[in-house]
Amino acid sequence: MDPIIALILTISVIAIVATRHAIPPFLTLTGGAFLFALLTGMGESAVAAFTSGAGALFAILGIPIYCGSVIAKFLARDGGAERVVEDIGRIAHRPVSAAALAGYLLSVPMMCCITPFIVLTPVLAGIRRKLHCTTSLYYAAACGSVISFVFLYPLPVTYAITNSLQPRDFVAGSYLQVALPLSLFALIIVTYLSGRNHACSTGSPNSEETVPGSRRQAWIPVILPVACLVAGHLIPPLSILANINIALFAGLCGAILLSPAASRIPALESGTKHAGIIIFDLCGAGGLGAVVAAEGGIAAALPSLSTILPAILVPFVIAALFQAAQGSRVVSAVITASMLAGTEITAAVPALPLVLMIAAGCMMFSFVTDPFFWVIRRTTGESVRNVCMRYTVPLLCAGTITAAITILLFG
Repeated sequence: MDPIIALILTISVIAIVATRHAIPPFLTLTGGAFLFALLTGMGESAVAAFTSGAGALFAILGIPIYCGSVIAKFLARDGGAERVVEDIGRIAHRPVSAAALAGYLLSVPMMCCITPFIVLTPVLAGIRRKLHCTTSLYYAAACGSVISFVFLYPLPVTYAITNSLQPRDFVAGSYLQVALPLSLFALIIVTYLSGRNHACSTGSPNSEETVPGSRRQAWIPVILPVACLVAGHLIPPLSILANINIALFAGLCGAILLSPAASRIPALESGTKHAGIIIFDLCGAGGLGAVVAAEGGIAAALPSLSTILPAILVPFVIAALFQAAQGSRVVSAVITASMLAGTEITAAVPALPLVLMIAAGCMMFSFVTDPFFWVIRRTTGESVRNVCMRYTVPLLCAGTITAAITILLFG
C-alpha cells in the first residue's frame, strides 16, 4: 500500500480507537506503528525501528519527565502551588491573568502541560469560591500551561524536535530570544480569549481553604532548573548545568530537601507512578515516529509538498494534521520531526523557524482527540462546545498568529 494512504488510515484508526474506546495512548500508538508496518509491508524491521525509537525518546525525556512529575507532587502536597498563585496574583492583580501565568510558569519545572493544571485545580477552585469567579480561571491556566510547554526550550516539545532533527544551526539562546517574546504574546492572546467571560470581584487570588507553603519551598524547585539552564549557557565552566537532565534533577533535589520529611516518600511514590504513565505514552510516540521514518516513503514524498506550499509552511501543516488526528503535542512534534529529518525541507528552512513552525502546528486543533480537552471538560462541567470555544479556539488563534509572525520574520 502507498505509505501516505497507509499513514492516513493508521492515524484515523488511532483517533477513532482513542476517542471512542478510551484506550491509553501507549497502546494505540504501539498498535498504530505495527498497523502501519503491516500495511506497508515493512516486516520485522518495524520491530527494531519501534524499539529503537521508543528507547531514544526515553533517553531524551525519561529523567526530565520523572523529575517534573515528582516536583509537581511536592508542590501539590505542601502548599507550594497556593504560594505560587498568591505571589503571582500580587503582580498580575487580575485572577484570570494570575491563573494563566501560573500555568505558564509551572509547565517549566513539571515538564508537562496537564500536570500543572491538575496541581492548580484545587487552588483555582478556592479562588473561585472566594472571589465568585467564572470558569475562566481554569481555561486561562490550561492555555497558559500549553503555551510554555509547546514553545519554550528545552521543554519536551522543542527538546524532542531538536533531538530528532539534529540541526547544526540551532542555538538555544538565539531560539529563546525569539520564542520567549512570541510565547508571551501568545499567552496574552489566549488569556484574553479564554477569559472574555471572566467575572471576579477584586482581591488577591488566594484560597481561603488552604494555607500557602513557604516561599522557599514553593519557588526554589521552580526557579532552580531555570537558573541552572541559564548559568550553563552563560558560564562555560558550568556548561554541564545546561543539560536538561541535570537542571531538572537539581530542581527535584531542592524540592526534596525543602519538604517536610513526612511528605517525601508519598510524593516520590505518587510522582513516580504519574511519570511512568507519561513516559510510556511518549515512548509509544517515539516508536511510531521511528517506524514511519524507517519506512522511507513518507520522507521521500515530503519535498513534493513544497511545490504546493512554501517550504516554511510544510512543517506547520504536517504538525497540525497530526495534532488533529491524535491530540498529543509531543507525539505530533516527534512524528513530524522524525518525518522531516534528512529531507530537503530541513535544508531549505533554517533551524529556528523550522522549530517554531512545528511548535505552532502542535497548537492547532486541540479538540476531541486531545486528552487535555476532556480533563478540562470534567473540571469545568461545561459542554463540548464551550470547551472548544474557550480552549481549542484560543490555542488555534495563538498557533496561527505565531506561525504568521514567524513567516513575516523569516519567510
